[in-house]
Amino acid sequence: MCLLKSLVAAVALLGAHAQAAGVSGTAIGFASGTTGGGSAVAAAPSDTTELTKWLTDSTPRTILIDKEFNYLGTEGKCTDCKCCIPESNTCGSAGQNAIDNSDWCGSYPTTTCTYDKAGIEGINVASNKSIVGVGSNGVIRGKGLRLTGVSNVIIQNIHITELNPQFIWGGDAITLDGTNNIWIDHVKVNLVGRQMFVSGYEASGAVTISNSEFDGQTSWSSSCDGHHYWTVLGYGKDDQVTFTGNYIHHTSGRSPKLEFNSFWHAYNNYWFNNTGHAFDIGESTNALIEGNVFHQVKTPMLEDSSPGATFAVSSSSAATCKSKLGRDCAPNSLVQSGTLSASDESVLSAMPKGESSVNVLAASRVRSSVLSNAGVGKLSSSNSKRQFRGQIAPVLSSAGPGASPAGPKPTWSWRTVGVKPTPSSFPTAFPTAFPTESPQGSPFGGKGGGAGPSGGFPFGWF
Repeated sequence: MCLLKSLVAAVALLGAHAQAAGVSGTAIGFASGTTGGGSAVAAAPSDTTELTKWLTDSTPRTILIDKEFNYLGTEGKCTDCKCCIPESNTCGSAGQNAIDNSDWCGSYPTTTCTYDKAGIEGINVASNKSIVGVGSNGVIRGKGLRLTGVSNVIIQNIHITELNPQFIWGGDAITLDGTNNIWIDHVKVNLVGRQMFVSGYEASGAVTISNSEFDGQTSWSSSCDGHHYWTVLGYGKDDQVTFTGNYIHHTSGRSPKLEFNSFWHAYNNYWFNNTGHAFDIGESTNALIEGNVFHQVKTPMLEDSSPGATFAVSSSSAATCKSKLGRDCAPNSLVQSGTLSASDESVLSAMPKGESSVNVLAASRVRSSVLSNAGVGKLSSSNSKRQFRGQIAPVLSSAGPGASPAGPKPTWSWRTVGVKPTPSSFPTAFPTAFPTESPQGSPFGGKGGGAGPSGGFPFGWF
């Protein structure tokens, strides 16, 4: 018996070591071929100082995030600093005031605020890095990651949180600008002041964002409803982004907002409980939207935001893809949501070579797959077989969001504001089947708001 117990313990230890050894799976989509730190021996830094050094140096590395790295207070606080009250904040302390960033505040009324300096600018990650969380322990608190002019980086299985969430311009979780070959996988982001993900003005080619959770529950909502507005922003000229297997919930806008001659392939994602708009598609953008589920999304796409080309697949247009992509596209599913209608076939001709060969699940299987797989601590039960080996993922769970799809709730640590948020609860009942078209008599209309939560935010800002 003792020998058996020792053998079991040894096997468990070996499994844990293997899971902690580095990147799980390989990227598909635009980021195919990204290797990150490659064969570099995986190692865990001891503290935030060493983590920052390893992220920013020129050495190829596989960096294990095996605990919480807390940056709060490491760069001090800005006390009684200049902020403003944007017109979107009609709810006082439950809304977001804005840190005075450049001339963004304009003529908005001024006020003072205190915020943590570390969250304002992300850590400047160098090329050839793999940043990998261990189990569900990998947390970076109080600071984001910034990738500018670099290539070949993998960010996997980490949780980025608490970047001055009460303030617009309080911090971005992941920033790309002029990058190439970037794979972001099984990441969770919540409680940020600004964007959960943003690509800047310089082109970021070969990007895949997969199996990640964008959790918009907050006590400081720019839209004054407990939902985060600044979610995913694609502003890079000529970006190429695969966006798949992600869980985007409790948001109110920019989920995503796309501009400037980029190509986004968004498939097999699950949007849930968006009180504003999901897609906002602008200038010269190409977007293929297929096999997604929009559940309680007021406006899946802004109707007045389409100078770019968009093909959002319905049951009647699925076969249109065959001649261009060599396969039928997968219709989107809309449940208790507004309308999603876009049929510009030029998108299919513009799709870069290779992206058309990915495997796309039927929308009826997406919700259970995403809730089982997206976010941190789920590499062992991920849909990597479907995503990374071209096989079909099993339906792993039929539980709804009430079954804690994101894993255990985090232990709150409100060092900067001393207030524990009270996010809205997940509903307890969900449909067991999803139609491919929005049901008749949808309670939501198809039109959305302007550039910001009140339509008053200046266009063109991150």
